[in-house]
Amino acid sequence: MNRISLLAGGSVIVFVICVALLFATDTNRSSDRDVDTRPLMLYCAASNRGVMEQIVRDYQREFQRQIHVQYGPSQTLLSSIAVSKTGDLFLPADDSYLKIAEQKQLVTQQFPIAMMHAVVAVKKDNPHAISKLEDLLQDDIRFVQASPDSAAIGKVTQTALKRLGRWDAIDAATIGYRTSVNEVANDIEAGSADAGIVYDAVLHTYPNLTLVRIAELQNATSQVSIGIIATTNHLEAAEHFARYVSRSARSREHYKNYGFDVSD
Repeated sequence: MNRISLLAGGSVIVFVICVALLFATDTNRSSDRDVDTRPLMLYCAASNRGVMEQIVRDYQREFQRQIHVQYGPSQTLLSSIAVSKTGDLFLPADDSYLKIAEQKQLVTQQFPIAMMHAVVAVKKDNPHAISKLEDLLQDDIRFVQASPDSAAIGKVTQTALKRLGRWDAIDAATIGYRTSVNEVANDIEAGSADAGIVYDAVLHTYPNLTLVRIAELQNATSQVSIGIIATTNHLEAAEHFARYVSRSARSREHYKNYGFDVSD
């Protein structure tokens, strides 16, 4: 009888140990799930490339999560999201694209980051002494723009100048349209164009160029925000990165250093 009791007691102890080990294993697995380090996919406007590369490096070092970034014109990125239904985050150059994406149920949450302003870009020493809109209309000025159909800066510029009744003149003076704001800056830097309209923040990565602010573009601004793609499979991780980009002191400092208007 004592032997039977001893065996029964031993069986209970073994059972308890097995349950404890099983619980510990499940807890570890749960912890592994909580520390989700799977890569995130970000669609990011070309105008934000310089600052975003800095932020992604900081984030990957701090949180050990890879961020894969596809850069391009805002409209092109929006079309890619609509067709592929993949990715986790969308950061266009102007939040009007996020509003379109929200209407199409492609994006859910939005996090505002900073502002950019449209300016005229010229060579560092402004050799043609461009200071006003009329200067861009001269026959000897090779003036380029980003297309309103693909790039946020083109869309913002067109909207502002149409409101003032100046779009037709500037359109006629444009020798070529580019797909992105960076291509406009590249043309001026390479000497194939004398002037073009870009975002002020873009020129941070073009030390050989300078900006000219003209009255007609005073209200041509873009709100930069980041949105969560509705079909993301990593919602919590995407929200974490979006908050890091929009709210962390380090990210805001990067945006400020790259010439973006970061308000409190």
